[in-house]
Amino acid sequence: MSPVPDAHTDARVLETLRAHDEREAAILASYRRLVEETSDEGIRYLGRLIIEDETRHHALITEMAHRVEGWEHHEDATDATPSLTPRVDPALLAETRRLIALEKADAKELRRLQKELRYAPATSLLPLLVKIMLADTKRHIEILQLIRAYAG
Repeated sequence: MSPVPDAHTDARVLETLRAHDEREAAILASYRRLVEETSDEGIRYLGRLIIEDETRHHALITEMAHRVEGWEHHEDATDATPSLTPRVDPALLAETRRLIALEKADAKELRRLQKELRYAPATSLLPLLVKIMLADTKRHIEILQLIRAYAG
């Protein structure tokens, strides 16, 4: 049974995912051209970071579309995003709490580093990279909080 209200909604969500995937593919091609055509090593480095993200986004969107297709056809989808199974798992809950604490400590350390880098040369990538790592850490905490909710 589909967790989305009806077949019309499933179709609309699937169309949105497919349209977004087409745009992502075009964007990814543009980033690849940018990286290939620039002579600036810093731009190539940053472009490769973006390409990694966009490649992951493409894979996620494909998996999400497969999940919605499974809803439409009322069957298990292959190569689709899995679902979480709520359960009481004390070991997983304890490990998740430990990892959240580690990620929060990491974020605190990155914020301190961010302050130390405020006088870095304007051409330095270090402040931007720390900002990116902080955003990743926030995302990791959100993921772990969801796991925690299903583990306890």
